[in-house]
Amino acid sequence: MDTLEKTQSILVVEDNVLMRKLFVRCLEEGGYNVVEALDARAALDLMRDLRPDLVVMDIVMPNLSGVELIKQIRADAELSATPVVAVTNLASPADKRRLADAGFNGHVSKPIKPKDFQAVVAGFLKPPAD
Repeated sequence: MDTLEKTQSILVVEDNVLMRKLFVRCLEEGGYNVVEALDARAALDLMRDLRPDLVVMDIVMPNLSGVELIKQIRADAELSATPVVAVTNLASPADKRRLADAGFNGHVSKPIKPKDFQAVVAGFLKPPAD
């Protein structure tokens, strides 16, 4: 494939404006196409419409938590294979186990370190074809 190949897309689900802007900036610097959702309900609609390559989401959100959202994603045959990374203040080993058990593929602790955040995200996406 040539360099005009589709850019990989990432859906960022974060209700905090400043955190969302930080995530988006880090991901766009990595060359990804980024779509934003303010809450879990919007995220499900966007996932169905856009089929992102990865979802990066907060856990504590209004209306529906990230844990409830991941349950809905994993129960949906069309969305269940999408990798989802939690970004949260929950960082204890028990918290990480709980997130993995809920269906998250990975975890990044807040406050994020941009280079570490980019590395975790890159680990879930295929490198661009040469």
